[in-house]
Amino acid sequence: MLKKIILAASILSLIGSFPVFAQEKPIGFLFKDKSPIKVYIKEVINASGEDQISPEFFKESLQQSLLDRKLVKFEIADDPDGSDIQASVIIKKYRYLKRGPVKPIPGVSIVLDVAASLTANYVEMSVEYTVTDTKTNEILWSRTVNENLKKVMTPEESIPLICKKISRTFVWKCFGRKQDLEGGS
Repeated sequence: MLKKIILAASILSLIGSFPVFAQEKPIGFLFKDKSPIKVYIKEVINASGEDQISPEFFKESLQQSLLDRKLVKFEIADDPDGSDIQASVIIKKYRYLKRGPVKPIPGVSIVLDVAASLTANYVEMSVEYTVTDTKTNEILWSRTVNENLKKVMTPEESIPLICKKISRTFVWKCFGRKQDLEGGS
């Protein structure tokens, strides 16, 4: 039994010594000495089944969110050869509801949530992002990001709002905060 435990510990230790290719943690520290980071948006695929979501519009929203980031400077590359990293995007889910679902929030009265759900519309989106190193083709970061909004809006108004919110969330989660740039966690 002891031999099996030692063997298992040895294997886990060996696995831990290999580099992590697709991380969930922010990767901003990889670029702390690089400014601007040149990004090529490789592709945006709408796999949500909702044709009102335009891949071109989503790509523009993502590009603008990258350019608006103050902590990390980005530049949008016109082709992969002129980039440091590439981003691929798959829009997995888009859903608009006339009334939002009631989700109890800890510490907040359910009455407030019910009232908000009766007076506000609801939109949610789920997007899978993959960021790769252009030179090595190594996956640096891959994750599905989920966002939602509850406010008074039409279906047409919801699309730019949720695209902007989820794009900003991606940039923050992928490239992180100041301590992430310094190699902290």
